[in-house]
Amino acid sequence: MGTTMITNKFNVPLSLAIWLAHSDYDFQPETKTISATSLLKPIKSIVLSMYAQSASPTDVMDLVASSLGTAIHTAIEEAWKSDSLKGTLEALGHPKKIVDGIVINPTPEQLVEGVVPIYMEIRRTKQIDGWNISGKFDFISNGMLEDFKSTGTYNYISQSNSQKYIQQASIYRWLNQDLVTQDTFAINYIFTDWSSVKAKQETDYPKSRLLQQKFELMSISETEQFIKEKIHQINKYMTAPDQLPDCTPEELWMKPSVFKYYKNPEKMDRSTKNFDSYWEANQRMTEEGVGKIVEVKGEAVFCRYCAASATCAQAARMIQEGRLIL
Repeated sequence: MGTTMITNKFNVPLSLAIWLAHSDYDFQPETKTISATSLLKPIKSIVLSMYAQSASPTDVMDLVASSLGTAIHTAIEEAWKSDSLKGTLEALGHPKKIVDGIVINPTPEQLVEGVVPIYMEIRRTKQIDGWNISGKFDFISNGMLEDFKSTGTYNYISQSNSQKYIQQASIYRWLNQDLVTQDTFAINYIFTDWSSVKAKQETDYPKSRLLQQKFELMSISETEQFIKEKIHQINKYMTAPDQLPDCTPEELWMKPSVFKYYKNPEKMDRSTKNFDSYWEANQRMTEEGVGKIVEVKGEAVFCRYCAASATCAQAARMIQEGRLIL
């Protein structure tokens, strides 16, 4: 297998570039195998990515977010598997009986009375309708699944990814029904751009840098139906990629357009006011009796992370429309 080409357009120091380019991802793509994460992508992205002969070169700067996320996951796992775990738990005030009972990723033979099982970073694969569905969860304690998300505060405030979190966690439960016994799961947010000032001033802003939010899982039957429907779509369009439906604005993480009103068209360095619609901007311009409106089209963010964007006709159209910069 050849090495994926990685560029370094911004001359990131080699000391950091090696960290960004390094990968220990253990998912091995095989014929008719798809990860739980990939299953959540738009059907067009899934199918066209399968047809892509080779991925476009990735720049190390595009790997910063994923590398930070991986580093956080690794640090959490190492802390739980550390020889100093008992001392850390005792320092946090947990009773000795519980501390002595904790076993990380126990075997069935270890599950005796008094054992407190903690499961971490286990990959499992299950077959359905001729496909292998693979997924690795983050953390399970007392039968409840937990997922660690290093993300910006906007993701929490907008709740834009809540449905995908529910679908992903539900697939993990479907893969690990012997380990996940609770109907709720938790997202543990680790905010990368948290501001103590905003936390005090804004009511909907997260009040701490780390925050847990719980969601209801889909039922096992609902989850299986969701997986089967996605597999049906993949099978349908694998032999007819030219009939693939376009990705929806929601699937593209499409940002809304901004309509900028300039009272003095001779000074375009900064807009007088920004509006969410042309109607609002035009109303302001009518009131002022002078000015100019410029539409800044919302960007299709997902395409930047799609392996098929270089060969996708929809992506090409959006580049022409100014909605996508690759």
